[in-house]
Amino acid sequence: MQRRCRTLTAIGVLALLIGQTSYAAFSDFVRITPETEAWFHLYVQILPVEGQDDRCKIIPPSVSPHRSIYLIVCRAPVPPEKQNFRGHIWSQGESRTDVLIAAPLLPYGQYAYPDLQRVVRPMPNHIILDRLSLERSYLYIDYPTLVLDGGYYYCVDLSTYPLPEERTMQVSYSPAEGLGPEPGVMRRDPSDIINVGDLYYVWYTKSNVSDGYDATVWYATSADGHAWIEKGEALPRGPKGSWDEQSVFTPNILVAKGKYYLFYTGVPTPFQNEGNQVTETAIGVAIADSPEGPWEKSETNPVLEPVDSRWRDFDSMRVDDACLLVRDGKYWLYYKGRRWDDTPANTKMGLAVAEEPEGPYVRYVANPVVGGGHEVLVWPVGHGVVAMVNIGPEGIAKTLQYAPDGLSFSRMMNLDEVPNAPGAYRPEAFTESGEGQMIEWGLHVGSAPGSLPFLERFDCQW
Repeated sequence: MQRRCRTLTAIGVLALLIGQTSYAAFSDFVRITPETEAWFHLYVQILPVEGQDDRCKIIPPSVSPHRSIYLIVCRAPVPPEKQNFRGHIWSQGESRTDVLIAAPLLPYGQYAYPDLQRVVRPMPNHIILDRLSLERSYLYIDYPTLVLDGGYYYCVDLSTYPLPEERTMQVSYSPAEGLGPEPGVMRRDPSDIINVGDLYYVWYTKSNVSDGYDATVWYATSADGHAWIEKGEALPRGPKGSWDEQSVFTPNILVAKGKYYLFYTGVPTPFQNEGNQVTETAIGVAIADSPEGPWEKSETNPVLEPVDSRWRDFDSMRVDDACLLVRDGKYWLYYKGRRWDDTPANTKMGLAVAEEPEGPYVRYVANPVVGGGHEVLVWPVGHGVVAMVNIGPEGIAKTLQYAPDGLSFSRMMNLDEVPNAPGAYRPEAFTESGEGQMIEWGLHVGSAPGSLPFLERFDCQW
């Protein structure tokens, strides 16, 4: 029987602050549980620790830079509202014999602002606790020295959270009929898959050579995700002298504001891909009223280009492989980047965010968000974001990475295998519903002796 993993996580920034300044004693206690965390925008992630069945990894919620988080572990389960949490903090638990730990996790000042609307990236701290301790552990959230919110203080009651389950992923493969091996035809780099009416849609790179640097973007439809009908070319190369004259490839799709936005990578002519004589890539977008097109390339293209400093930034030479989510009413574009004179194995994942689907897209100041990832596949799980990573350093290669805030990724689980350059069906990618689950299926790049790359279906069992 297929076991669906339990969503334990979400994302948010602190809200419901009262403007009244107060130096009085705490007058109101706010208890955060899995049922109430969405209301207060304070989310926690609980993950298993690989190879240690008796331990769990706790990732604290994201908080404003004016707050601190403390871990309190008691000798016995005590209802949080019955405890003097303020006394625990100021005395480090010395005045209470039932307190085992009262440790600060995020001291004041350890935060960074991106060039977004004051989105805060928490420090990548986490807590390792044994499972029994979860029944008597609390995360206390407060200003470090002053009480400025009218007397409220917050406590995440870990005893109310379900214990995490060890997760595994088994992948099976089957033909994508109509997009499989074909003499003299290459199909690769499938987009994520959307459902419109009774049909699934996918976009992909097509050519008669094995790579994507001399290709155009095509699309296909399917009633069941198994048998596909190729419909034709969606995006041609750009005109002579344009930034995408040589090739358009690695497409992906965003559905927003009643329109369809087809993101793609482009390279100019002349194109080179050897040694230091490497042509830069960039990301553009085309817009249509229907998934069938016609597509009109944006006048603002490219919407994301390599940065100017060739040797410092991770994305100074390659910007590629867009993958879109809608979060906090904005458009989050995850992409891969590579520095000049680096190998594909050193590709990392970055993030740029825009107020409108066409941009402008502003890079997150703490990029890269994942220290690996030659292909980009992200999707929402609960209110957080999961990234599937194939290539990278130890601890990142062949893993799922999770970020409760979409920014601070840490390893969620190891993977025995990863589909090749996958695109997935992500039904909650643009909804902000908080109900995202682990992906179940998609398309990836298949291979066979004597054949150019082709598309193949993969299915995930968790």
